[in-house]
Amino acid sequence: MPKKTKYDANFTAGGLLFTEFKALETILLSSNFKELIKKEEEQNKVIGIATNSSRKRIISEIKRRYDQVNADFWNHFFQWSDYEQKLGLFYLCLKTYPLVLDIHIEVALKKFKMGSSMDAYDIQMRMEEIMSYDDEVANWSEKTFYKMNTQYRKVLKDVGMYNGKKLNRPEKASLMLWSYFKQINGQWFLKACFIENI
Repeated sequence: MPKKTKYDANFTAGGLLFTEFKALETILLSSNFKELIKKEEEQNKVIGIATNSSRKRIISEIKRRYDQVNADFWNHFFQWSDYEQKLGLFYLCLKTYPLVLDIHIEVALKKFKMGSSMDAYDIQMRMEEIMSYDDEVANWSEKTFYKMNTQYRKVLKDVGMYNGKKLNRPEKASLMLWSYFKQINGQWFLKACFIENI
């Protein structure tokens, strides 16, 4: 029997989900998040996602990401600039989705260190490598791979780390932001952002 994969394609539900997380500020800062997010899923008062199925899918991913950090993260998050918030959401994506972390470390980080450009083909090649030893991933549709590839590159653009060819360090973040990640044992995230020393 093939072993269960650690990868899933749920990241394709919406990338960073920046607008959605911003809209949910009161709920994310609340001490009864689980109860309020359940109510939001039913009533759609804040998030504004018209179709029930899309709303359920996106809220399910928001809950997964929420569970990756302690509640104090959100107090910091809502004090950051929009740009820094996007980096914070990128951090959650890397923590929540092993496939996104794998692609980022094995493709983007290596390319950046070599001073090389990156394109869709590079990411596709990494996914094909994973397919060669992961039967479950090998059974995903072409559409899923395409969405994963596109969504990942879009997220890197959203956080200012990619311009379609060249990989860059995120320049517009404050030292305070990087210090916060160091405090919460997120030194690995600085490396993921191509930052060696701060």
